[in-house]
Amino acid sequence: MNITESIKFDKLQEEKELLKKELAELKQQILYKEDFYFQLFCINCEKVDKCILSSCSKNTLKDYRKNYVLKDNSKYDKLPSKEDKLNNEKVK
Repeated sequence: MNITESIKFDKLQEEKELLKKELAELKQQILYKEDFYFQLFCINCEKVDKCILSSCSKNTLKDYRKNYVLKDNSKYDKLPSKEDKLNNEKVK
């Protein structure tokens, strides 16, 4: 292997390590279906799952908004914000 090939190889190794680190960070940010629970929100009385108005007793599913709520907010709190990501890119 000559010097040019060696330099290219070293650069590729560095890039590979950076990509591995980035992949590890992205894997930590993945949220799965099991991380959420489903809830219905009445659009008439604005109550979750059970309505309080007698007029709501005849509601069909179209009268509800479907929400998926994160079970454990600590997972969400660990996710980086867009501002953090933009600042990190500017530094590089």
